[in-house]
Amino acid sequence: MIIVKIKRFSGFTLIELLTVIVLLGILSVFALGRFFGPDQFAARGFFNDTVIAVQFAQKLAIVSGCDVRVSTLVPGSGYQLRQRPNCIDPGFTIAVKNPANRSNDYQNFNIPSGFTLSAATIIFNARGTIDTGDDTIILSDGATTLSFDVYAQTGLVDVP
Repeated sequence: MIIVKIKRFSGFTLIELLTVIVLLGILSVFALGRFFGPDQFAARGFFNDTVIAVQFAQKLAIVSGCDVRVSTLVPGSGYQLRQRPNCIDPGFTIAVKNPANRSNDYQNFNIPSGFTLSAATIIFNARGTIDTGDDTIILSDGATTLSFDVYAQTGLVDVP
């Protein structure tokens, strides 16, 4: 009886290697495209920060029982959160403190260059709703537009 040993070669075939190289090439095209547009990432970060600030303002109004105002001051400059003193005085003179760092006011004026933020003033009451009607906040540079809606009856902050 003769025993024949069959040698098995291990490794990748040429087709497998070419497939991996093509896939890496396609992925690198998309990844490099993202590195050349850092303003888009900054805009998305600022937009997400604005959405979170509006959601926080609604929750703060419910918890504290005092009205909270979110205003985008002048278009293109950023936003700030303010609260009424003693919950009944006119005017929003007390700056809301940032929950992440209680020594800082909850505001952000670091809008990415080339972008503008639509002018809006949203006042949440103690029920977490707004009395003035639905509002839309838009961050745009002409080519890219990011927006979210705040619904009056529920105070829902909806990001499409």
